[in-house]
Amino acid sequence: MSSSSDLELPSDVEEAANVAVGSLIPEKSKDRYAVAYTKFEKWCELKKLKKTNEKVLLAYFESLKTLKASSLWTTYSMLRAELTVRKNIDIKGYTMLLAWLKRRSDGYHAKKSEIFTKENVEKFIKEAEDKDYLFAKVAMLIGIAGACRKIELTFLRDKDVSDEGTFFKITIPETKTHVFREFVINDGNIAGVNFVDLIRKYRNIRPSTVKHDRFFVKYYNEKCGVQPVGINTFGKLPTMIAQYLRLPNAKAYTGHCFRRSSASFLTDSGADILRIKQHGGWKSNNVAEGYVERSLENKKRIANNILRESSATASRVVGQDQRADVALREVGKVEKSIPADYGVILTNCVCNNVTFNIYKSEK
Repeated sequence: MSSSSDLELPSDVEEAANVAVGSLIPEKSKDRYAVAYTKFEKWCELKKLKKTNEKVLLAYFESLKTLKASSLWTTYSMLRAELTVRKNIDIKGYTMLLAWLKRRSDGYHAKKSEIFTKENVEKFIKEAEDKDYLFAKVAMLIGIAGACRKIELTFLRDKDVSDEGTFFKITIPETKTHVFREFVINDGNIAGVNFVDLIRKYRNIRPSTVKHDRFFVKYYNEKCGVQPVGINTFGKLPTMIAQYLRLPNAKAYTGHCFRRSSASFLTDSGADILRIKQHGGWKSNNVAEGYVERSLENKKRIANNILRESSATASRVVGQDQRADVALREVGKVEKSIPADYGVILTNCVCNNVTFNIYKSEK
């Protein structure tokens, strides 16, 4: 913060302003941001540059062009914040630099974790022995149900997991995007397995002597210890599950697997962009749109709309004495023998451009 008006500010106001500016850098990443800025400063010293402008930054990023596109964007983000704080320089308006970064991203596809299928989840939950895999099952259920990152599972607190009798309510207060999330796990739909009982079984064997508030503690041979499960264990957990299931390329199932699997399951169910964003706590549409674009089930629905004959349509007035048992059979399942007074109920169907004409009969 350097301007002529600063000299006129009371010391306490200036100090408060400096604290506010310093908070623009994420607390957890301050060291990384500082390292990125120091590298840029050393490069400027080597080139004997005393001013920072768009051409200087273009030259600097050109020297980094061997980095992956994702690394270039990360560096840009860190330098943008540091230059704002340290030199009051806003590089968001550097259009040539942004164009260069976007060009470097052309054709780049980030390496992503493999995802589990619903069949994979069911097989592991049903077949793996609780004696050895109870912790892994519970972590998998919570991770997929809530689209959790490995760090969110690591720091999940006991008080964040609330037993509501027929379901568990789970809260994720600390997230990467600072978006509060809350989700529910019910008894599930796997024959012979009750998800609520599974989580309750794990919780009930947690020692009462645990002195921390972390929910997940180390589990071995049907017993829980007091030591909390670390983030590296959660990072390797999907690989271990993939190895148990004998899936190819098991190491490609990384710590992001549960979150990606969750978003994929929801997308395949036909959820819209808004619902996917809310589920994962994403602020922008980009990630959610990516899941929709890659969804195989969504591609199948599109193919059905384009390539198959259009479903039969029906236009019909249903009187008080008639039953709504014939409407759009080819589109979805219709609940039969329902009086017309209660309307037509369609389930398990995908409808586009549906028009309902509702008439109130005079009595």
